[in-house]
Amino acid sequence: MDTISDLPDCILLHILSFLPTKTVFLTTVLSRRWTHLCHHLQHLHFDQNQFRNRNTWSDFSAKKRFLDIVNWILSRHKAPPIRTFRLTCDLNQSDEYTVEWFIRKVLGPNLEELNLQLSSNCCSDPKVAIPNGVFSCTSLVTLRLNGCHVRIPPPSAPSCRYHLPSLKTLQLYYVKISDGNLEEILSHCTALETLILGHVRQSFVKVQLSICFPSLKSLHFKSFYGDALRLLVIDTPSLKRLDIQFVSWFHEIRVRNLHNVDEASINIAQQSIVLEFLVELCRIRILELGFLTVDFLPEVPPHRIPEFTCLHTLELTVRCFDTRYIMNMLQKCPILKLLAIVFIITNHKMVFHVLMFKL
Repeated sequence: MDTISDLPDCILLHILSFLPTKTVFLTTVLSRRWTHLCHHLQHLHFDQNQFRNRNTWSDFSAKKRFLDIVNWILSRHKAPPIRTFRLTCDLNQSDEYTVEWFIRKVLGPNLEELNLQLSSNCCSDPKVAIPNGVFSCTSLVTLRLNGCHVRIPPPSAPSCRYHLPSLKTLQLYYVKISDGNLEEILSHCTALETLILGHVRQSFVKVQLSICFPSLKSLHFKSFYGDALRLLVIDTPSLKRLDIQFVSWFHEIRVRNLHNVDEASINIAQQSIVLEFLVELCRIRILELGFLTVDFLPEVPPHRIPEFTCLHTLELTVRCFDTRYIMNMLQKCPILKLLAIVFIITNHKMVFHVLMFKL
């Protein structure tokens, strides 16, 4: 007996929202009612990998076919407005305007999540320009932009102001941002809880980037690029998770109000910066130190290492075994329960060997 067809449309649409859009449209073979439901979806998830043909997945025609399918679905979409739009695909040089049209099509007063994962084998400059309307979408809760072909241009007019009062998650990976735009965008994310910045490319006019959010709970920062950026300021009193890696372009980092961080991963080669982090994170519970950080720890006088009164798990990634810094660290961790030492052995490839010690 077909009991699911007896459910009201609102419940069926909610169930379909958890499925990839391709899977949802396969239900149209059941009856006209399912075709009607598919054109009223509020959550659209498109992944090119799910549309690939084993014989032609790398061909230009296969990529074009995927984008044509997305275009066909969006062109026939009916009310209510779209709430979630996720797109994962490879780009050709001629695809940028198509993706920009997709973004404009899904923008609306109910859009809560925009997730673009765009890759390309082309080495040309980023072409997909994120419309200004994305950064003034008051309903947007999650914004994830990932891809070297993505750029965030400056506002097209003084009247196009940034305004993201509902945004809780912002992820920018490999995107290119116009001068000064990043700090301007961040300053209008008043409810931000998760911030992920990785390999962001920007030529900075300002010499300082400030990450100061009373609401921020998770911060991930990796390999930033900037021509004139000298100072990074982190002031996040509610932060619980910190991950900061390979930040080599900052001459100075100032950290404040990290006393609530429970878990942190640090891999920076600058001794003064790392020591500043360790002092601020003295009440942390779980700490991971990468090999760039561990390399200089033997040179740090023991009295410069703060006491970690709450630390129960410590992970050290090392390229060679040196007991000096390990003993110095252990003496500063009175309640440590678990010590993990990860060895990196380089021989044409990276291999990890892990030793676990339960104390």
